[in-house]
Amino acid sequence: MVLLPKEHGAYGQLALPLVTALGAAGVTGPGLLLAASAVAAFIAHEPASILLGRRGGRARRTLGTAATRWLVTCGAIAAAAVTIAFVWLEEARWSLAVPAVPAVLLGAATIRGHEKSWHGEVAAAATFSAMAMPVAMAAGMPPRLAAAIALPFTLLFVAGTLAVRTVILRVRGGGDLRATSVTRRSTVAVTAGGGACLTLLCALGVLPLAALVAATPGLMVALAIVTRPPQPTRLRPIGWTLVAVAVFAAATLAAAV
Repeated sequence: MVLLPKEHGAYGQLALPLVTALGAAGVTGPGLLLAASAVAAFIAHEPASILLGRRGGRARRTLGTAATRWLVTCGAIAAAAVTIAFVWLEEARWSLAVPAVPAVLLGAATIRGHEKSWHGEVAAAATFSAMAMPVAMAAGMPPRLAAAIALPFTLLFVAGTLAVRTVILRVRGGGDLRATSVTRRSTVAVTAGGGACLTLLCALGVLPLAALVAATPGLMVALAIVTRPPQPTRLRPIGWTLVAVAVFAAATLAAAV
């Protein structure tokens, strides 16, 4: 039995930064191993959720054996791949710390059952995006160019995640005005602050202009969502819009970095 994560939006958050990094920097052994470790860790989320009881007691009873097998297999693959890559990377080993920090926060949130909270979803978005940095550096890409891939995706996914949460919080359980207001302000802070930081870094020559070009449409979409929140019935079109701007970012970065 195949146990795949049910969070379908996370598939794009995982795949696009990895594909962009491999496409822009080139395919290497350690890069592929790091990508494989990320995919294996991602797949391990569903069996872990089952064993932790997040999918209900019945799922744990009926799928417990399969979930244990999947979790052990995926965990072993992820651990082996990242260990071999660590040895192989040599001077670029430090780059693994970039995704490791949000990954630890995501793991803690998952164990506590808070992976659906704002900090759990933000940690997931940051972890997936940050994987682009060691994957790109594994092919010899300079840190500034690897960061030019990871940073725009991080801003896009974090801003998009918070924007969608704003739409949901307005109506869930009758609506939570305080949580909606806080999340809306957080989204504005991420889009405005992130956009300003990217602009400054590009102006100083720290990052290439492509980083700002790639991130701008997605940040504008996130800002538009929280400025005039649509009805929850529009979540599917919103999701596809966010996918479109993420694909645009991937194409821009792969071509220009």
